[in-house]
Amino acid sequence: MPKERLPVSQENSPIEDRPVVNSTPPAPRRRKRKKRQSSLRAGLAVVAGRTAGALSRRLHVGGGTSIVGIVAQRVDPDIVEHLATQLEFGSVLVTGTNGKTTTSSFISAILRDGGLRVWRNREGSNLMRGIASSLVIRAQPSGRLRRSGHAISIMEIDEAALPHLIKALSARILVFTNLFRDQLDRYGEVDSVAAIWRKAISELPETTTLILNADDPGIAFLGESFPGKILYYGIDDLSLNQLTQADIQLRYQIQDTRTCPRCGGEFIYDARFYSHMGHYHCSNCDLQRPQPDIRALHVIQESFDRQHIQVATPTQEHEVVLPLPGLYNIYNALGAIAASLALDMDWEPITSGIEQSKPVFGRGERIQAEGRTIRLLLAKNPTSFNEVLRTLFSQEVPRHILFVLNDNTADGRDISWIWDVDFARAVNLTQTLVVAGTRALDLALCLKYAGFAENAMTIVPPLALRAARTETVHASRSKPKPHAPEAQPSITRNYGLKKALDSALEQTPPGETLFIVPTYTGLLEVHRELEQRGLTPHYWEGRDA
Repeated sequence: MPKERLPVSQENSPIEDRPVVNSTPPAPRRRKRKKRQSSLRAGLAVVAGRTAGALSRRLHVGGGTSIVGIVAQRVDPDIVEHLATQLEFGSVLVTGTNGKTTTSSFISAILRDGGLRVWRNREGSNLMRGIASSLVIRAQPSGRLRRSGHAISIMEIDEAALPHLIKALSARILVFTNLFRDQLDRYGEVDSVAAIWRKAISELPETTTLILNADDPGIAFLGESFPGKILYYGIDDLSLNQLTQADIQLRYQIQDTRTCPRCGGEFIYDARFYSHMGHYHCSNCDLQRPQPDIRALHVIQESFDRQHIQVATPTQEHEVVLPLPGLYNIYNALGAIAASLALDMDWEPITSGIEQSKPVFGRGERIQAEGRTIRLLLAKNPTSFNEVLRTLFSQEVPRHILFVLNDNTADGRDISWIWDVDFARAVNLTQTLVVAGTRALDLALCLKYAGFAENAMTIVPPLALRAARTETVHASRSKPKPHAPEAQPSITRNYGLKKALDSALEQTPPGETLFIVPTYTGLLEVHRELEQRGLTPHYWEGRDA
């Protein structure tokens, strides 16, 4: 009888006879497989997103920009991080209440003149989907960015979207422009936004450089606990100090930040340039304006569209020509200079980049129309509106004006902020004035209380008023034949943005300038109308060099 064979122990058995306990491949092979899967998923996201964008444009349902990012993120939620990490020089993020677009444009122009390939999110929004779109449209079906070598991205970031995008984008530079009250129904008060930003900054690596506006106490305080590198910028030209101006109207400003974020004490200002921007110190603790690394020593306004700035760093001084109006654009230029110096740019591309910059979408943009010039000046909150009015009327020159006030979601539903705008500054300085938008009547009432005569305004509501519609129905029942021109009441023909634009252009003599001051969605509507008239290209048709 054969002897029973005893089981061979695992330790002594040949390796080929041992049971497979763990089939997991070694770590390098595992990483390689994960990378292949990630690239495949990213490639599918790129193809799906770009196809959706092409279909959107083909069907004329939009510019096919944001839909690219929306679809791509559905396919691969990590598509932004996957593509952004391929940029050789990383990303520069620009956020704040006002000035994001112009500051981003300045930085882009400087870096291009410095020899870098620059990509921006000009085609999409400044939310996550817009950032995704800006990267996906520059990607290949393989999931790789085109020409990612020697490239850097300049991304304008929505205030509320910053915490999410900081995690997805490896920010090399993070620029904060300012913090003002804006869209309270969406963002809340400035303290709420500042708290969100401080939390987001606490998650940044020390390798990120912060660029902070020293003249805005809410922005400057963001650097108090950040361990990495910080560059501050600000204005040191005391001739711009409103506290020394004789004209009381120049001192009429809304301050959105009044108390110290550290102890709650009142801020005391030695110089104030506008709103809460200036030289300040706390009345209770030792918090004060930090000494700026990049300073505007002297500002000379040569003309409406040309300012000379003497800019100083700790080691040198340079003159920069700014081809844009407004004190707010001086801050935008200083922020861009600080970011560029943090990237080791020379002064030659800095000065040439800013001087050759052109006004961007709705921020001083110039458009020729029927022998007239149209200037678009976005105003979306009390501070930006006050600064636009100061820019337009500081030289006491009468202007042709079209105001457009909307209350859509992107504007903020609450339009009570218009009562904090110093419209009295423009009384007797408007040659013609047209008021339009979804809340045209509210704005007209505000203007009346500011001192504008009713007969000095052309009010164009978005739709025919109910009383006018009722009058039209009654008139239609008793009116003569349709061919009689006097049968149609004129009030029913004078509504909507198209009519408002026609009226404003008709009242502006040939050779003169019509200044259009819209809120955000009003700007989009005006631009869309000008595009349909063939006066300007679609805003998304611009391309990076």
